[in-house]
Amino acid sequence: MAKASVWSLISAIVLFFFSLQIPVRAESLQSFESEIESSAKVEIARIRSGVLPGVVIGGHYDGLLKMRQQRYVATERLEEQLETSVRDLLEDELSQAGFDVMRSHPQSLFADLVASSEPGRFLIGGTITKVNLNSYSSFFKEYTHDDRSVRWELFDRDLNKVVYRQEIAGSAEAEGIDNPAATYEAIRASFRSLLAEPRVVAILNRPIEETPSQAYKIAAIATPSRSSLTLEQLVGQTIPSIVQIRTPNGRGSGFLLDSSGLIMTNQHVVGSAFSVKVKLYDGSIVNGRVLRRDSVADAALVKLEGEMSEVAGLPICHTDRVRVGQSVVAIGNPLSFSNSVTQGIVSGFRRNASRSLIQTDTAVNPGNSGGPLLNRDGKVIGIVTEKIASEGIEGLGFALPIGEVLQRLNVSIDSPANSELDTCGNPLLSYK
Repeated sequence: MAKASVWSLISAIVLFFFSLQIPVRAESLQSFESEIESSAKVEIARIRSGVLPGVVIGGHYDGLLKMRQQRYVATERLEEQLETSVRDLLEDELSQAGFDVMRSHPQSLFADLVASSEPGRFLIGGTITKVNLNSYSSFFKEYTHDDRSVRWELFDRDLNKVVYRQEIAGSAEAEGIDNPAATYEAIRASFRSLLAEPRVVAILNRPIEETPSQAYKIAAIATPSRSSLTLEQLVGQTIPSIVQIRTPNGRGSGFLLDSSGLIMTNQHVVGSAFSVKVKLYDGSIVNGRVLRRDSVADAALVKLEGEMSEVAGLPICHTDRVRVGQSVVAIGNPLSFSNSVTQGIVSGFRRNASRSLIQTDTAVNPGNSGGPLLNRDGKVIGIVTEKIASEGIEGLGFALPIGEVLQRLNVSIDSPANSELDTCGNPLLSYK
């Protein structure tokens, strides 16, 4: 019994010793997870040279006395391969630092199968302002040394302006003569210093204000009980709700959904912009904020900024009431010809792997994208999105069914309770 007691005592001491050496980590995992915040995506823009072409930026030196044998001069621009490699390096740095990176060359095996609906909110670009590039060879060693200063700029697509600018030096050394690794690592060192700047970290870690699940409601627009309009009546009541959307990369169309200033358009019209210019019917130009975009459906939701008055939305035919042979009208801004009107019919319904399409022979052209396709009651049945253009091919335009797009963008229509509805689900105007 005494022997068993001794071994029990020894076992207790050993267990106590190990309990002191192995701390419990479950609580630290929980606290780490609670600190994670969702931040906006970041993209690397261009890395360009700001050094004048022909300026001497260094040279090759030989021997123990380092006699210069060759001069290095600046070229007009960075080589494409160098810029691409540098961009990949910087994207890796962002990723390793914990940022949500919009990669220029997706590394996932499934990147081509999964569409990203959101571009990066922040763009980081760099201009190389100073270069001191030298290579050295002697009996003992061959190496390349690069000192570079880069003026980094941080652009906020949401605010549509540069929010941070700083010139930072970086240096690196690599084995071998004219080794580009020295250049890569010098730029990387400068970029690492940028990411260590507290203000930059604060900007990039700014939490996302909008949640993907946010829903938008628009009021159903009451319509007269008569079944159809003359073309003149349709155009007259519709055109005031058609808008032109302008970005640095082009122009397109859109239309108001309601009096609050919500606008529907195509994703390819707004592109990667977070804010756009919107030209209204009265000729005024106001700012619009891109609330949501869906690259698969090619649809986007824009909200006019500021207080809106005297703007009205178009009634939506959000039930399954579209038929082949039905007369339709398209209104938009093709080739910058504002509020152009064309008419045709619904030619058919098509579906590819990701979306449904309404086929129409209505004439549409570049600039019509994002505009409405309306039935003869003046209600939106689709969003003009594309056409097949080729020699000998005519009358092959396509629109996105408005009901599917509203669902994908999480927009619902609020109809008054106990109201008499028309065939499209809109309340009928009552006359006394």
